[in-house]
Amino acid sequence: MRIAMGGIAIESCTFSPLPSCLEDFTIQHGEAILSRYPFLERYTARASFVPLQYARAIPGGPVVAEAYTHMKDTFLDMLRAQGPFDGVYLDLHGAMNVAGMDDAEGDWISSVRMLVGPDCLISASFDLHGNICLLYTSPSPRDGLL
Repeated sequence: MRIAMGGIAIESCTFSPLPSCLEDFTIQHGEAILSRYPFLERYTARASFVPLQYARAIPGGPVVAEAYTHMKDTFLDMLRAQGPFDGVYLDLHGAMNVAGMDDAEGDWISSVRMLVGPDCLISASFDLHGNICLLYTSPSPRDGLL
């Protein structure tokens, strides 16, 4: 079983006049991401984890749309290039605001769904106060979102 993993995390304050730009994010690719999940070592006999990209920023203003699009497109390009996958784990925060969008995490998830198709399991984790409406998604019953 092959499981892609990655995500994006920022806690946005829509009242802040200072936007969050690409350079405000620490972006990791590949094996560097695995240090976030030391518990995965015990599951490597049953699953192959393929770390793609994880972007994280300290709390800030709304994310500039171009920065978000760049990070999402890079993640999707890596997902496409290294697939197919049996599952995708998305490590999200759930409190991101992107200029001009109502539900950035929902957009990220539905973009992944469009790429991997209806039979690939998607699971996502969020901070306990995360907000997500999944307005843009058509979740599969197998997703960890229902």
